[in-house]
Amino acid sequence: MALNQKHSLSLKKYKIHIASFLFAVLVWFLVITDGTFDHIVSAPIRVPDSPPNMILAESFPHQAKMRVRGQGMTLLAYLLFREAQLEPKVEWKIGPQTVHMTKEDVVLSGAAKSISVLQLIDPLERTIVIEKRIEKTVAVKSRITIKPLPGYTVVDEPVFDPDSVAVAGPASVIRTIDAVYTQEKILEKIKHPVAGEIELTVSPDQRIELSPIVTAFSQDVQKLMEKRISRIPIRVIHTPEGVSAFAIPATLSLIAEGGVQRIATLTDKEINAYIDFPRAADGGGADYLAYVDPLPGVRFRSIEPKRFKVILERKNK
Repeated sequence: MALNQKHSLSLKKYKIHIASFLFAVLVWFLVITDGTFDHIVSAPIRVPDSPPNMILAESFPHQAKMRVRGQGMTLLAYLLFREAQLEPKVEWKIGPQTVHMTKEDVVLSGAAKSISVLQLIDPLERTIVIEKRIEKTVAVKSRITIKPLPGYTVVDEPVFDPDSVAVAGPASVIRTIDAVYTQEKILEKIKHPVAGEIELTVSPDQRIELSPIVTAFSQDVQKLMEKRISRIPIRVIHTPEGVSAFAIPATLSLIAEGGVQRIATLTDKEINAYIDFPRAADGGGADYLAYVDPLPGVRFRSIEPKRFKVILERKNK
C-alpha cells in the first residue's frame, strides 16, 4: 500500500513538471512571435528549364543559404513550409559561363512574402558548362550473378526485354557510353530458370536520362550434364598456296559440359576443331596445337590428344 502511494505521488510530480515545461514553452512562444528576428535559413535552388537541345554538363547545387529577417510567427511559418527558392539567371548558350547570384534572385511566395532577405550567403557564383544535348540507343548489359545449386548450371547469356535503351544527356558524356548496366543482383541456390524485372543504373553525376529505366530479364538454369564426344575431325587451315595438309591423328575427343538439354543433343558435327598452320608454324615446333571453336552454353575440357603432326602435300596441277 505504501509503495502504491509513493508511486502515485511520483507520477503526480512528473505530470506537474511536464505541465510547467509546456506552459513555459507556450509563454516563450507567445513572446517571440511578436518580436523581429534575423535567422539563417536554406532554400531550394531552381535552375530555369533548358531548351530541348541544351543541358548542363554538371548538376547545380540543390540548396542555397541566406540570412532573412521577420517576425517570429512568420519565420516559424517559413521553417514549416519553405515558400522560397533561389532562381539563378542562366544564359542558355553552348559553352562555359559564370553565373552570379544575389539576394534579388530569391523568389518568395505565400507567407514567406512577409520576410525580408538580408543576404545571400551561399552560393554567390557558379561556373557552369552548357553542352549540346544528344540521344542515342545503347545495349543493356548484365550485373546479375546467378549461383546455381551444386549439380546445376547457368545456360547461355541473360535475355533482356528491351535489350537496348535510349540514353540522352551532355554530348561529351553520351559519346563515351556504349552500354547501360543493370543493378547488381545476386541470386543464390538456383535450380530453375529465373525471370523478373530489374532497374538500370547510371551515375547521377553524369546527367544521363534513360528511357526506359527498367528491363525484364530471364536466364535459363538446367541440371548439369557432361559427356565425352569422340572422333571429331580436325581441319588444317591457312596452309601455303598450292599445298594441302592433314593432321595425324585426324580426330580428337573431348568432354562437353553444360545444361542437360543442350549437351544431350550435342554431336561431333557441331564442333569445329582445327589447326591454324601459320600460327602453329610460328612456334617453331614439329607438333601442332589444335583449337576448338566455342559454342554458346557449352564448356569443353579434357581435349585429347593435345598435339598433332601435320603432313603437307603439294596439290597436283
